Amino acid sequence: MAPTSAFDVRISVRFPIVDPVLTRELKAAWDDDGWCVLNGAIPRVEIARTEKALTHLFPSATQYEAGDPQSTPWSTWDAAWPEFPFKSRSLNALVVHDVLIDVAEQLLGTEDLRIYMALLTAKYHGQSSGFNQLLHVDYPNQMVVVPRRDQGYQQLETFIYLTDVSPTNGATRLVSRRLTADVPVEQHTLNLEDYGHLYHEPGDASGPAGSVVAYRPDVYHRSVDDTEQGSTRFMLHVAFRPASSDIGGYQAWPIKGYSMEWFDFVRQATPRQLALFSIPRPGDPYWTEETVAGVGARYPGLDMEPWRRGVSSDC
Repeated sequence: MAPTSAFDVRISVRFPIVDPVLTRELKAAWDDDGWCVLNGAIPRVEIARTEKALTHLFPSATQYEAGDPQSTPWSTWDAAWPEFPFKSRSLNALVVHDVLIDVAEQLLGTEDLRIYMALLTAKYHGQSSGFNQLLHVDYPNQMVVVPRRDQGYQQLETFIYLTDVSPTNGATRLVSRRLTADVPVEQHTLNLEDYGHLYHEPGDASGPAGSVVAYRPDVYHRSVDDTEQGSTRFMLHVAFRPASSDIGGYQAWPIKGYSMEWFDFVRQATPRQLALFSIPRPGDPYWTEETVAGVGARYPGLDMEPWRRGVSSDC
């Protein structure tokens, strides 16, 4: 899709920017409520670099509201949303941003993590949120068992806001786990008749562009429609799990291995970032002179020196 000057990525100064470090208060909110918002965690200049990619992927608010045929694929909440890796290096860089990894390590209590989901969504005025308007948890489509809440088994879902997000343009509503502790674990969707009081929980995840919303797959939340004419909401969804626990999943990365987008991402990523997709860190027993040479041949341009230095002399 060709860029259009009518495209409007809303990045303003109406929200206060705070220190993006995971504070004691935010960590407590994660522990007790199951979710928190890190306002302005990622610098706005890095968010702004995604604008060109967004104009190629999605219609503007004006095009969408005018019924442009190119808007049709994005007219429903369950569209075939673009998945990582993207053609845009700026979008890929946000998926593996150091701030995001730091937060994930602190919340999950380990540096050995895996990303199991990374995709991009859009919300427009007039686009129905469908069944997602019901309070629900995400774990049923991310594991075939039920969540275990102690460290080592927890999972982390995040939203990275590429636009300002407010109650009127689709800020997700989340309910504190303290209010749902007695809900049976198998009750993954809550109806209005029995749980209407929870629909009034004022936990909207508003924040400026660059904010990161962190929540658990067992936190009840619901989508709301964008009621602000001429507005859009774009965000990345990135989810993490401990490498030691493979009960959670959503996307499979090996199937991406033939794509040029994957090759481009790998060649410019760091060992820390690549470890999130199961490329072993330097020093891992996987690495021998043969595997270092083979991976270097598979990905021409990838600097293999960090892995080469980690090969044991006994190999």
